[in-house]
Amino acid sequence: MSTHPLLSCNLKNGLTMLGWDQSKKTTANRWTVCVMVEMTIPVEIKWFVNNPVDDEKFRRIRSELGESVVFQQKRERQFIRADQKGHLVKEICASVEETGMKYLGRDDFAAKTILKVFADRQRRQARMT
Repeated sequence: MSTHPLLSCNLKNGLTMLGWDQSKKTTANRWTVCVMVEMTIPVEIKWFVNNPVDDEKFRRIRSELGESVVFQQKRERQFIRADQKGHLVKEICASVEETGMKYLGRDDFAAKTILKVFADRQRRQARMT
């Protein structure tokens, strides 16, 4: 596992996508290769230009979620030979970067992610009561 990102991309929507190597050795010569993609999204009204929310709903969202939410996505391959690990990590990073530029960089990605996190948290709280 690494403390420095393998991948750092500034996206067209102003967010930064990071990719972290979280691979683990599972046997003498086998690995679980894992790249974790992570984006911190500030909870700000500017994201809702194309997905309007009223002031009251935004206050509830901000109160519930705080200043930011974190989007994470894991790309993982199991039982990889040690001599294939480096190549596969690079391949996964290239795929993540391509996907990130197309999908995570969309103008509406931040608003949709914030709304999803908010809705998920609301559902969890409703189940607990």
